[in-house]
Amino acid sequence: MPTGFSSLLDFKSLSLPQIEKIFSLAHSLNESPLKPRLNGESLGLVFMENSTRTRLSFERAAHRAGVGTLLFEVGQKTSMEKGESIEDSIFNIASMKPAMMIIRCGPSVDLQAVAQQIQIPILNAGWGVSSHPTQALLDLFTLKSKWGKVAGKKLLILGDVKHSRVAASHLELSQIYGYELGQCGPQDYLHESSQFQRFASLHKGLSWCDAVMALRFQFERHVSSPQVFSKQDYAAQFGLSTLSMNHLAKNAPLLHPGPVNYGVEIEQIVTRDPRSCILEQVANGVVIREALIRLVLGETP
Repeated sequence: MPTGFSSLLDFKSLSLPQIEKIFSLAHSLNESPLKPRLNGESLGLVFMENSTRTRLSFERAAHRAGVGTLLFEVGQKTSMEKGESIEDSIFNIASMKPAMMIIRCGPSVDLQAVAQQIQIPILNAGWGVSSHPTQALLDLFTLKSKWGKVAGKKLLILGDVKHSRVAASHLELSQIYGYELGQCGPQDYLHESSQFQRFASLHKGLSWCDAVMALRFQFERHVSSPQVFSKQDYAAQFGLSTLSMNHLAKNAPLLHPGPVNYGVEIEQIVTRDPRSCILEQVANGVVIREALIRLVLGETP
């Protein structure tokens, strides 16, 4: 394939020039939409976990690219209610010959093994706590529009970093682009990687960084571990408020992958701060995902 890759499960096999191709095409799509393809192509959207931004942006991206969609999502009346496994559902959809598969699933599915079996390109739309590469791409695309040069910049990630697939993908992407990562949150929910600089104090972390990303605290992923703090305690220590935002540089972007727990990781009024890029991230998610779809289908920027 012209881009040198087909599936995007993580960043381990991607180079900086390949990612720059994605960014270049996404930038062009932001400036001027391309003509939709009229080749009768379709893609399979398999969403086994709830989603708003990721699912709808992939649908919007497909429509902009002129590609049909086969939607299979949790909660719909499907043969999974009759006992069909997730893998069998994926294999059956793959047998309908979509041009690619967009899959969001939990850790029980081995996406690497599935990709080898179906031999159809897969774009990872969120895989357990392992990775969410398209989210990390749209985050960095947003930051590049503010920073210009990325190498040497500092991104602070707040909150439940340990359970965040977004943080896991930034861990990989930062090694390609050379930006630094910091983390701040409850001790038991920080990432074990030494690549993250730890900050016990939110104020110190905000003073250190060139951009901050607040994460949704993923209470549904804590079923096997006791909750050691209340939402009120978390907000008091690690939540972004009008007061704590005073420690963030005046030109430092504020990101959040969504959905937001208002009053926990961020006060609602903070989203109206001129540094907030949260809705810009959502808009950029469409062009990043359209760029990926077009590149997998063989278009070149």
